[in-house]
Amino acid sequence: MISPEELKILKSFAERVPTDDPGAHNNLAIVYYNKSLYDEAVEELEKALKIDPNFVLARNNLDIILKKTGRLEQRVDRLSRIIDKEPYDENKTLELADTYRKLSRYSQAIIFYRKILDYNPGSFEGYFGLGITLKLLGKYDDALEEIKRALEIKIAPDVYRTLGEIYFNKGIIDLAIKNFQESILLDPSSAEGHFMLGFALGEKGKTKESIESVRKAIELNPSLAQFEANLPIDINEHRGHWEFLKEQLGMPRVSENEFQVHYNIGMTYRNKGLFTEAKRELEECIKMKPNNPNVIIVLSEIELLIGKINDALKLVERIADLEFDSPLYNNILGVAHFLKGDMLSAKKYYQGALSYDPKCSSVINNLAVLGQVEGRSEDALKLYLSASSLGNDDARYNTGMFFLRASKFDQAMEYFKGNSADDIFGAGLVSMEKGKDDQALENFRKVMALAPNHAGAYYNMGFVLTKLGKFKEGLDYIRKGIEIEPNYDKDKYHLCLEPELSGFGPFYTTSVKHEEKGEEIPELEIPTPDSYLHNAENYLQMNELENAMMMVEEALKLQPDWVRAIVLKAEILSRRSGSEAAAEVLEDYIKNHPDENEAKAILAKIYDNAGEFTGALNIYNYLLEKEPDNIAWLTSAANLMYTLKDNEGALRIFKHLYDLDNDSLDANLGFARVYLAQRMLKEAEPHIKVLSEKSPDIYEYNLLAGIYHLEKNNRDEAIRFFEKAIERESSKPLPYYHLGLLSVQKGDFEVACDNWKKALLLSPDNELAKKTRHCLKITYELTEFLKKEA
Repeated sequence: MISPEELKILKSFAERVPTDDPGAHNNLAIVYYNKSLYDEAVEELEKALKIDPNFVLARNNLDIILKKTGRLEQRVDRLSRIIDKEPYDENKTLELADTYRKLSRYSQAIIFYRKILDYNPGSFEGYFGLGITLKLLGKYDDALEEIKRALEIKIAPDVYRTLGEIYFNKGIIDLAIKNFQESILLDPSSAEGHFMLGFALGEKGKTKESIESVRKAIELNPSLAQFEANLPIDINEHRGHWEFLKEQLGMPRVSENEFQVHYNIGMTYRNKGLFTEAKRELEECIKMKPNNPNVIIVLSEIELLIGKINDALKLVERIADLEFDSPLYNNILGVAHFLKGDMLSAKKYYQGALSYDPKCSSVINNLAVLGQVEGRSEDALKLYLSASSLGNDDARYNTGMFFLRASKFDQAMEYFKGNSADDIFGAGLVSMEKGKDDQALENFRKVMALAPNHAGAYYNMGFVLTKLGKFKEGLDYIRKGIEIEPNYDKDKYHLCLEPELSGFGPFYTTSVKHEEKGEEIPELEIPTPDSYLHNAENYLQMNELENAMMMVEEALKLQPDWVRAIVLKAEILSRRSGSEAAAEVLEDYIKNHPDENEAKAILAKIYDNAGEFTGALNIYNYLLEKEPDNIAWLTSAANLMYTLKDNEGALRIFKHLYDLDNDSLDANLGFARVYLAQRMLKEAEPHIKVLSEKSPDIYEYNLLAGIYHLEKNNRDEAIRFFEKAIERESSKPLPYYHLGLLSVQKGDFEVACDNWKKALLLSPDNELAKKTRHCLKITYELTEFLKKEA
């Protein structure tokens, strides 16, 4: 409780606040808020907004206070009563929709925004509010549709800025930049617009432009330079922006150390194409942290860019156990094997990368190059277009060259409209093919000015000049091209390691062998068990099961008791013939090799997948006697106990996992799952919280969070989490089942039945299906009864 003396001091301070400074009123409001003087805080924030209606931080802070003090709820009650009693009022309905959005009651907000649009299809506020709500739910594609409709009605800087934020969240940085720039054109005084543009430019590695944009934001709002002035009340939500500003403006963080300094300098050199200098700095990092995965990834990329393929492979092998599921790691391996001519391995690694990130534009581009080299032109074009739509510059260049080779010059020019050396070079090639020699020469001169070592520009400049009869001048340019790149090939494909490295390579040409040169000693290729198994794994990756099995059998002929081959054979049989055949192979092997734990672990997994839970658990219990701290076996055993309704046993093992690692995802998921099953909400709560901080986007967390809020009767929150769970994993039935129950509680019987039908399609034969059928039956009967009564 604040003392009268302290209140008097604060009031006297308020009298000295400049009447024309919205930031001062906002900061005083924060002081009041921290002293629990909510009325005074609201008064100061309203003053700030009266001076500057577009003061985003003040508006956000006002919403936070109104929400915390229950005033937003009071506003909802008041507006709901008015709307129920009076004829339709668009302004009041819009205020109610906005209030629901601020309370994070998004489903209700959407209902009222749609109501506005039903009455007034030309409502800018309706489309804009609906789009913002969908953005907050993470439904970016739907949000884009609504925001674009708002833009058709009214062009406004806020709309472009919101579009930029959505594209940024979707990872389409080029479109984000374009929309932030449109926003700034309409409102050059928007500090927030310049700031967001700086952030997006930083994501593209355009450090200089990024810093310029951030400095402009500070120039427009000098208080940003102090970093702590005009901060929002809930500062943790915005901390990343302020740290970004500090870093871009060259203000070192307190925790900056020698490793980080070398790393930052190395990355700056890398992004500028100074690979020798970058390598020198990053090798200093490796001396301090020999197996740091981030540094090894970047160094491996640099080795590929300077043509050291084998060195890149040796480096990346050091982090195989840590980064096996990283798209970057798999892409590096794919590029390396592709450059060595091993197309099968390249495809395996590219497909592996896409299984972890289906929208990785670098990998999609590289798969397109592979397809084109193999003669699958139609497939290649589809992939090029897909990667181009995701903003990948290498794919855009490759697409242009694809059309150029097909003599579709107008289509090719559509992909050479940028200002980079490659874009201008591509446009020059098109002009050359169309007989526009003067335009081609002008383009090639521009390329040389931008990229003095662009061999293609010199070669083609020479060809055009000799065609025009200027033989001496033409030959001089061709000689210069030969000096830069003796084996220049016009059919050069751009591979992509990361979008930030666009234009730097590596490049693939069909006429040049890409393996590193060395002393060539002819060798006879003698098949080994390893080579057979490697081929089997590649065939399995492509789902060519018969070929995979043939390779495994060949490996077993050379090494009959090889456990790796037996395990792979079981996996192939599991896919081809089912669990029983796979289990039989492993059981026979284990009889003769009772101490082979790898085979037993795979057998346990097969039993689990086949629904033989007790048999699987018995194997894991045996294995854990040998290795009590094996994380994978502990996790599987605990989950099986939970499935078998042995909650006490499951909790015991989850506790062991938790003792080994407090941040263990499996342990926290396990605790939350078991406690929620027993309706022990208080015990589940800390684990739900950890999951929300560590893994907010995974399916399992969103499902459990939905169940937690359902048990606490927070229906809107439960719906939000179940819908997010479906976004993450649409093939799981449980979220649909719970959404059906929640829809019934709201009286939306038709929506409930739709959700239950989806749940039933996804779980036709288990216990959940029985519950779902029962719910559907009762709801249909009740609906029919209500129709008769009506």
